[in-house]
Amino acid sequence: MVQVRDFLPSVLLPTFTWPHRRVGSKITDHAPTLHKPTCRLLRLLVGLIHKQLSEFSIHYYCPWLGIPASNQLMQLPFGLALKWSDGTLVEEVLAILMARDAGLPPHALIFISMTRLPGDDLGQVYDKLSQVEREKVLEDVKCVFTVIRNWPSSWGDTRICSPSGAGIRSIRVPHHRIPPCENKDELIDFLISTASNFDFDSAKDFEKAMAAANSLRSMPHQVVFSHGDLKPHNIMVHQGRVSGIIDFESAGWYPEFWDFTTARRFCRKELWWYDFVAKLGGSAYEREQEIERALIRLTIDSFVW
Repeated sequence: MVQVRDFLPSVLLPTFTWPHRRVGSKITDHAPTLHKPTCRLLRLLVGLIHKQLSEFSIHYYCPWLGIPASNQLMQLPFGLALKWSDGTLVEEVLAILMARDAGLPPHALIFISMTRLPGDDLGQVYDKLSQVEREKVLEDVKCVFTVIRNWPSSWGDTRICSPSGAGIRSIRVPHHRIPPCENKDELIDFLISTASNFDFDSAKDFEKAMAAANSLRSMPHQVVFSHGDLKPHNIMVHQGRVSGIIDFESAGWYPEFWDFTTARRFCRKELWWYDFVAKLGGSAYEREQEIERALIRLTIDSFVW
């Protein structure tokens, strides 16, 4: 059956991607520029344009080409994708611009309209990769995280916050928002503020979990720049190498264990992802991983999905 897409040049198709280089080839180890948000009026104007683009994608572009339409990540011609969700905040834009300046895909054009990355997410292709390719992917991701973890903060060595110095998006707390915290103790105070004994059989087990959570206070940790949502679906792979890291909506400065413990908080030890994160650097934080499990039990009923 003849379709509209059969008559279109490749640049207009949702499979088109612009030429790219692999991750790790030209990543700077210098701290990238911390951009300031554009004025509110300009953001509102751009938002109106994006609203029209979203309508075009959902009601015209996707139906014309016979592809599924999404109301959160909308496909567009010219190798573009438009992200539109409750997590699309100015902090994510600033984090993407930092990543771009450091030499990391994705390349944001304006606001949260960005070029499409080639390949598929790691979760989709991992089983198909050869052992050599798996090692290369791990090497690429490790290169990215080694670089970004060395980015100094403009907000002080202990402040936990987004690139703009404001709060951080997180689904593990009510209203999806962790306020800026001046140090790790404030972060722990906020996380356990919603603790309950809902998931515990006895008061003794509850108190044991609370003691484990509070033991984080006495453990020495630096605050480092973190992706905030390290998951297989946020790592794009093309031809056996990482083509980019996506979804920076939770990025900011966190305690050094955060990326590794949150990446494995619901992951069973026998799954490949658990071992992948361990090799990425998570093996240095096994005690913190145990504490993360205690925190999950304490606050599981406060998660907002």
